[in-house]
Amino acid sequence: MTKPRRQGKRKTFVLCAASLLLSGTLLTGCEVTNFQIATTAITAATQGLFSDPKVNLREKNYAAADYLLQQSGNYLNRTGEIEARALTEADNPAAVSALGRRMTDDIGQRFAELGYTVNLRHVSSKVDSTLYPPGAQEAPQFILSGSYLKKDKKLEVYLRIFEPGAQRIVSSFNYTMPYSSEIRRLAEADTQIIRLEGPQ
Repeated sequence: MTKPRRQGKRKTFVLCAASLLLSGTLLTGCEVTNFQIATTAITAATQGLFSDPKVNLREKNYAAADYLLQQSGNYLNRTGEIEARALTEADNPAAVSALGRRMTDDIGQRFAELGYTVNLRHVSSKVDSTLYPPGAQEAPQFILSGSYLKKDKKLEVYLRIFEPGAQRIVSSFNYTMPYSSEIRRLAEADTQIIRLEGPQ
């Protein structure tokens, strides 16, 4: 009878950790330490959170954000600006899609919720674009970027936070997700208008 009880406790801990990771809130009854927070994202990755089709894209993006922050340690501070840039398609870097913007937008919003300074002007929706007026912008201390690779049934994602001043990668995270109908739709490249000059 002891073994089932231990399994139940393990499931409770994983559920508590996953809930913390996905919702960004501290649940009543969960005693959360810094070590638990640091290992939550790792637990989520090993438990198949990213490969679970029942977990929506926003929740996966938030989980990825938590992992990047955990891995960055003390290199990432709350005073330096993090500029989010759209993920590019590995096979076609020039193509821009709603998926590439959506993922880093979600991750950037998660960073902001946790108190970090984030600039989403490159990935924000038209509604939020007024928050980032055009004009001269100071160089960001950190850049959130990456790429993704489309396969038949899965999407491989490569994220990184780069510090231009020191020319180093502060943190990175690679994972795979099911290539669902939602992701397939978002991954369609934006329509590009090509102007052809007529004969002179």
